[in-house]
Amino acid sequence: MWYQKFRTFKRWQDIERERKEYEMYQSKVKNWWRSPETGMYIEPDNPNTLIPKKAFEDKTRRERGGFPVETWQKLWHHRVTDHSFDHLKRVKRYEHFQHLQYDQRFIPERVIFLGPDLAAAHFLVHRGAAVKFVGDDSWYKRDGKKNYSLPGQRVPGLYLEAIDASGTELIFEGFDNLYDLEHVRMLRLADCKFVNDWVMPRIGAIFSNSLEMLDLSGCNRISAKGLRGLRHLKKLKYLRLEGLDHVKDLAKSALLLEEAIPGLIILGVDFEHALKGLEKEMKILENERVVLDAKGNAHMEDDNGRLFYVAGCVNERPAVNEEDQPIMQSTIRREIPKMDDVEFERLDRLSGGKLRHLLVGSPGGYSWSNEVEVILSSEYKWKTKQGIHIDTKMLPLEKRKELFEKDVWDRIEAEAKSKELPNEEPEKITSDSNR
Repeated sequence: MWYQKFRTFKRWQDIERERKEYEMYQSKVKNWWRSPETGMYIEPDNPNTLIPKKAFEDKTRRERGGFPVETWQKLWHHRVTDHSFDHLKRVKRYEHFQHLQYDQRFIPERVIFLGPDLAAAHFLVHRGAAVKFVGDDSWYKRDGKKNYSLPGQRVPGLYLEAIDASGTELIFEGFDNLYDLEHVRMLRLADCKFVNDWVMPRIGAIFSNSLEMLDLSGCNRISAKGLRGLRHLKKLKYLRLEGLDHVKDLAKSALLLEEAIPGLIILGVDFEHALKGLEKEMKILENERVVLDAKGNAHMEDDNGRLFYVAGCVNERPAVNEEDQPIMQSTIRREIPKMDDVEFERLDRLSGGKLRHLLVGSPGGYSWSNEVEVILSSEYKWKTKQGIHIDTKMLPLEKRKELFEKDVWDRIEAEAKSKELPNEEPEKITSDSNR
């Protein structure tokens, strides 16, 4: 029943305001008294010295000693609530996130007494980060007992120079405590699970005139569009983006940043991998069956004129929860395109498995092939047992290999891996299923 309070998202500011309004209302109800002549409620001059009085017909079921209606409603909802451990874990994670929002709120009194640099140092070190001041080679951080030594009052001439917040739970609201830091040259946010696209423009606005080194390695919630919010860091010299190879168009955003910020060096981006992906897209576009729409998305057209998505700017990242698992799963199934099996297999490999993935539905997740092969294998066993006809394009990988000749299959795999192919013109090849 206690988890019924967290079915909708509320910020800590709204919860605090509602709590104060409720306490004020309860105080007024208890200290008002009803006039026996007019029946109106009157607030006394000194409500603390007056015994609360309330007419019987105006009392609630709880005040009369009966079973409260609120409790009955919670028990009624209790019968349809998810009682699984996963649901309880989600509630706990939500409570923890609400605590982070309240814990990392901006406190103006801290800045007034300590100054912006020392106040930011206390804020960061208390939450597991390490800081370094200008002219001091020592790093200040918590010890094993979570104790740390920082000045407790304003110190003239004390400025932050470097911040190492890697692995901390710093969120968007926490950056309100990092304003007016004019001497920060290094910021490390590696493996911060709450750093996302919304944080990027805030970093660009706060440290636009001082930051020279930035580390965003392992921040899996950052997309290629979010990185463009760093273009205001005009003094940035080094940007580390390791562990983000799964981000689509990351290399393109990195090149745009290097063009917008003179002298910027970006580390950790595999440009060769991105170039191979671009070569695959070019090979897809060179196919005579592929057409482009107004938004630049590539679609394959079969013999009946139907279009099937194979590449483009469609957001292929699913909505995920805190554990990076898909929230929604699409079960839309398309009719199988009418075309040659070899050509279908070649386009499916060049598209990274998107073509066959959308035909079997959308299992969710980032891999386009593993879940699809599991579904194809299961359906093959079931349909074979039931005596249902199976289209050759929807066979599992092992069965598809048996339909093609070895040189044909090797050519398809080599083309998908962007290897160099022979210069001679290949002969028209058809699968055994179409002969």
